[in-house]
Amino acid sequence: MTTKAILTIVFTFLFFSFLSAQDEDKRSPEAGQAYNSGNNLAKSQKYSDAIQKYLEAIKADDNFPKANYMLGYCYQKTNQLTKAEDAFKNAIRLDSKFELAYIALGNLQVDMEKKTDAINTFNAVLAFNPTSAKANYGLGKVYYDQKKFDQAEKYLSEAVKADPEYEYAHNYLGLTYSAEKNYSKAAAAFKRAVETVSPKQVQLKGNYLYRLGEAHVMAGEYKEGEQALLDALKISRKDNIKAACNFYLGEVYKKQGQTQKAIRYYTEASQNRSWKQSADYEIDLLKNPDKYSY
Repeated sequence: MTTKAILTIVFTFLFFSFLSAQDEDKRSPEAGQAYNSGNNLAKSQKYSDAIQKYLEAIKADDNFPKANYMLGYCYQKTNQLTKAEDAFKNAIRLDSKFELAYIALGNLQVDMEKKTDAINTFNAVLAFNPTSAKANYGLGKVYYDQKKFDQAEKYLSEAVKADPEYEYAHNYLGLTYSAEKNYSKAAAAFKRAVETVSPKQVQLKGNYLYRLGEAHVMAGEYKEGEQALLDALKISRKDNIKAACNFYLGEVYKKQGQTQKAIRYYTEASQNRSWKQSADYEIDLLKNPDKYSY
């Protein structure tokens, strides 16, 4: 069994252990039994059957926030998004500091394109837990998508401060710095994303290495950029990522005056439709410099 599989099993066990009816003795036997049956079904990915059990639990005990949360979770898994939103809201109504429900609701609202509602939901978490890494990340990602980069930087910085191993937050912080053309800071953020990503997430690491290399190149740090891009090429399988690495390696060697090496990498990049026009232009520029002199 792979490390990733083991970690997934451990996470799932901890997730459902946290949501088990720990206070079952305070519930009616009917509510507790239905809830635990729902959890067992949800673990087995039998979400429609689990929904019926959570509804039974809520009918037996209308003050059961965890049952409402798990109901929302299963509604979301079955693409019943409006019902999921209502269930998460009910969980929060019953427990005003149920952070897991707020985060699930905020992420769902982002998926539903309810960005303003999502911002309000994540801010509600920060009102009682200002150092919540997930709430800060959620806000930062929303603001990044809205191109409000000052706000994105603020919240993503708080997210990685709260959880230094939060690779997704490091990645989005790097993207934010890149959008602000602060490439040295972007490189530092992407470097942390590379360092914190799971060793089993090879393709994701390749993406982060490409972004790290691009940021270094844009910052004029060609030696560091070259190494990151070469490392990305070794492990990346996606054609777009490989082409992007080849293009920026062409940029590195062009800046260093290694014309033939630059042309070789630009030629590799030109095999990809997304990069063909840019790469062909650079090749022509290097082969026919007089054509572009004014």
